[in-house]
Amino acid sequence: MYVHVFPCVALILISIPLTQSCCAPSVFQGTAMTYGLISEGKTAFQNMQKFYYDEEEKKVARVTTNMMGQPVRDIFDFPAKKRYVITNGTACNVTDLNEPFQKSCVSPSAVFMGSTVLGNTDDNMKVDNYRFNITQGPVTIETSFMIAPMKGGDCTVVGMVAYGKDQNGYQFSGTTIYMNFSFEITDKSVFQPPKQCDEPDNTGTLLFEVLGGFSRHGFFKI
Repeated sequence: MYVHVFPCVALILISIPLTQSCCAPSVFQGTAMTYGLISEGKTAFQNMQKFYYDEEEKKVARVTTNMMGQPVRDIFDFPAKKRYVITNGTACNVTDLNEPFQKSCVSPSAVFMGSTVLGNTDDNMKVDNYRFNITQGPVTIETSFMIAPMKGGDCTVVGMVAYGKDQNGYQFSGTTIYMNFSFEITDKSVFQPPKQCDEPDNTGTLLFEVLGGFSRHGFFKI
């Protein structure tokens, strides 16, 4: 499972009684802003992330920039079964990607909480609200998110609130806003790892990794 805090780039789409299921468009890119707090040291943080999703090529990428201006590019190449994490454009970690590519849709496990309207003008936007909980290893994540329907039956995520904790009491909370969607990727080089990505470096799963894969698709992990 990929977990961007959302660290994004992913959309959680779902199928539930009395609610029409929807999926993201087959190709899209956008921007996510995450504001959060880590319980240990009461540390606040802010990340900006650009995410890229190509269902046709079965590739996903995200470029995250922290408050220090340090960029991290994450590439999920499902045909090659490899994940690349490039830090500051030079250091590269490569791990095996043993999970299959999954279309970005609302998860069947998500619970529909009702619809609401965003805005205060004639251009108000209707959004559907969902709740979704997930556990991976020692980490549990509780989320609430908003999905905006699109013409033709597709949809995109517009907001998420997440709370995560592990068995040792480590806690995280964050709010993510998704924006600037475009339904084409003009520069496919974002999916191309640099030459230094040639040595595997298998690491464990951290809380941020779990959260990162969760939002990897620009929406949520499915």
